[in-house]
Amino acid sequence: MSNTAMVGEQQLQLIIDAPAPGAENMRRDLALLDACARGAITGAVRLYGFDPACLSLGRMQPLDDVNLEACARDGVDVVRRPSGGRAVLHDQEVTYSVVCRSTDPVFGGRVLESCSRIHEAVAVGLTLLGVHTRPRAMPANLRRDAREVAAVADCFARPAAHELLDEQGRKLVGSAQARRAGALLQHGSVLLEPPRAAAYLRGGSAAISAAGVGVRELLGRLVTREELVDALAAGFRRSLGGVPKRGSGDR
Repeated sequence: MSNTAMVGEQQLQLIIDAPAPGAENMRRDLALLDACARGAITGAVRLYGFDPACLSLGRMQPLDDVNLEACARDGVDVVRRPSGGRAVLHDQEVTYSVVCRSTDPVFGGRVLESCSRIHEAVAVGLTLLGVHTRPRAMPANLRRDAREVAAVADCFARPAAHELLDEQGRKLVGSAQARRAGALLQHGSVLLEPPRAAAYLRGGSAAISAAGVGVRELLGRLVTREELVDALAAGFRRSLGGVPKRGSGDR
């Protein structure tokens, strides 16, 4: 399903996709980024899932971080994201991607400014679902903080600046961004269940990380993937200035 949102003279597609394999999801996001970079589209917001479950690595993350035997045993795909960040297990979660020009009036700006704007839209959607979040404060030493975040293999083991936390400081949304020819791509993962990526990383275990939390635990009920998608879509619609007109698409 594909929708188009109007922001003044801007047009951003809202795309809601059925779950797909990791390689196909990354292909679709890269196609959107390339189209935006060459001026064929203004941008898009895409909400989707993964089938089968997939461990995605950040653009520069070493493959040595991954326990490939455990992934093969459990039928977990492994894919590399074009965005940065650390490993995310895409299973009980919803992934979003935002593609736009770096000058976009809604989601553009410098990297941290853009991340903050996008997270605000995600936070609106989560609030509509009944989940209240707060962004992680900007650290005093940004470079040192970035090194500490990069030192862990699991995205949800430690929050980065502006990422969304619950009221107890546990990470609910992981994110990473890449830029190409004046266009940006931000990936984000919103958890339904606590993170389990550690089970598929070297030195990891099957234990649930205390640093992360899922929507179901926060609300105390079995929130469906469709509910979370609808809430996130509503949050992005509000940030984009209204309910998008329906359009057609082959995604």
